[in-house]
Amino acid sequence: MDYPVFMDIEVSSAEDGQFPTIVSWSLPEGTLKSVLILPADEWDPWNNVDSNVDIQHLFDQGVTPTDIAREINDDLGGKTVFVDGLDADEALLEKLFDACGSDPDFELASLSQFDSSYGLEELLELRNDYAEQNELNPAISEDNVRAMLFMSQNI
Repeated sequence: MDYPVFMDIEVSSAEDGQFPTIVSWSLPEGTLKSVLILPADEWDPWNNVDSNVDIQHLFDQGVTPTDIAREINDDLGGKTVFVDGLDADEALLEKLFDACGSDPDFELASLSQFDSSYGLEELLELRNDYAEQNELNPAISEDNVRAMLFMSQNI
């Protein structure tokens, strides 16, 4: 059975100059991946993080944008990938792929396009209900992807 594919990206700050810090996505078989992103030099990482982001941890444990872009394209090439915040996630994904001079091989779509019988607000409410019931935090990208994946199987 193939599952729909979801993605979520965490961000360094709410300020201009923000950059992606973690990207999580589901695979068609229903498993999840989550990767810390090694900041690219052009992102000015030391000046564009909130206090809740451990920038040193990103440098110590992060994976290069090039390696992440290659892995995501290998996993999701030709697929439609649903996100809950199309504009924000699209901008962050573009920043990730621009850092390595590459383009996504998949299409991002709003969660609202996942099921036309539900509006975006209804889908987000269903996602939030599942997250709350299972002690997941939709602000954490891996939890958000897990919640969207479960929501998709229960509507």
